[in-house]
Amino acid sequence: MISSFSLKYEKFTSFFQIILFLSILLFCFFVSFNPSIGKELLNNMFYIWLLSLNFKKLYFNFKNNKIFFLIILFFIWIIFSILMTPTTNYYNFDNFIKYFLLPILIISTSIKVEHIKYLLSSFLLGMFINELISYGIYFEFIKDKFLGFDIVGHKSNPVPFLTSHIEYTLFLSLSILMSLFGIFKVNNKILKVILLVFSITMITNLFLTTGRTGQFTLFITSLFLVGIYFRRNWKYIVFSLITLGCIFILAFNFSSNVNIRLTQGYSDIKKVIKEKDYNTSWGIRLSSYIIIPDIIKNEEFNVFFGMGYCEVDKIIQKIHIDKFGKDSSFSGTFGHLHNTYITIFAGLGFVGLFIFLMLWYYLFTIKIDDYYLNYIRYSFLFVVTFGGLSSNLFWQREVMLLSAIFISIIICLTTKNDKEKINA
Repeated sequence: MISSFSLKYEKFTSFFQIILFLSILLFCFFVSFNPSIGKELLNNMFYIWLLSLNFKKLYFNFKNNKIFFLIILFFIWIIFSILMTPTTNYYNFDNFIKYFLLPILIISTSIKVEHIKYLLSSFLLGMFINELISYGIYFEFIKDKFLGFDIVGHKSNPVPFLTSHIEYTLFLSLSILMSLFGIFKVNNKILKVILLVFSITMITNLFLTTGRTGQFTLFITSLFLVGIYFRRNWKYIVFSLITLGCIFILAFNFSSNVNIRLTQGYSDIKKVIKEKDYNTSWGIRLSSYIIIPDIIKNEEFNVFFGMGYCEVDKIIQKIHIDKFGKDSSFSGTFGHLHNTYITIFAGLGFVGLFIFLMLWYYLFTIKIDDYYLNYIRYSFLFVVTFGGLSSNLFWQREVMLLSAIFISIIICLTTKNDKEKINA
């Protein structure tokens, strides 16, 4: 009787674990689409996760993985900052849970190392479809809608579904880096050709948009990866630098978007230096650094827990208006700082920033034996890290969802589970 019940119990949980894995695959595929799809999938994944009993692995991950532990500690500090700074607006907190914490809890406790290749393939397949749609927008085959979904961009900035070119080009730069390594990793010649064509068309697609963030992250991440993987071979380093130089020179000369945006960026920086005019795209980004003294001196800033995770936008908005005027561009930025690290410092103080930097340090340094997956880890982290210098990770829902997938993969790869087993 007991053995029969136990067998049914195992079949029950196994069934929901399979359903959950398929849901995670769909989640990886649709992460490059509208974030509302990811949110809807997460809602369903949460209930399947409970039925699969995978939540029992939470304590195991907490005890055996420093990254998982620091994410929970970061979450606890966010709660503490909210308790110390009473608020009626929980928008930031709600987004952090829905688009970052919850998917990490679900995915990291539900996948195995052998699943990872399928998750990565699913993500790249989703990006491939996004790229095809982007070219359809560029050549005006696709305009306002596609399969019922609203198109965000247009011919001059062919972004399919993600909120803006910032998010789309970050996804593109990561996909390009993943595909380039795949060309050398796979043995199948047909697959090599497919990946090569995919990489070339994605690079072209990247420079058809107005997304300087993605272009910057591709360039600077490539330099770091070349330094890491080719540091003992100067011929490869020289070849890589020449190739990168040629790509960006061609882009500047043949892409009107790249030419205009780089020229505009140079003009924006000149305005900041000569006229102290921050009412430009680059000026708004540079202002995040300029107001650091104002943040520290603000009476509502506490050196330990900041201004509060949910109050920080409102206070930064006031600082912006006081410093740059109510008629400036900052009246419409809603206190959004274009920098992940300064935002965390302002919202959570030195302690919150320290926890976050420790998390990032372990994500970078924790040992991953698999050569390819180690490369994927570095590609993702460098793209998001450098992207965080001009945008805010915890403001962009799509980037939070993307980060949740790749951080979960790193947790899965680095959890010390060879000596302890989970009782299912």
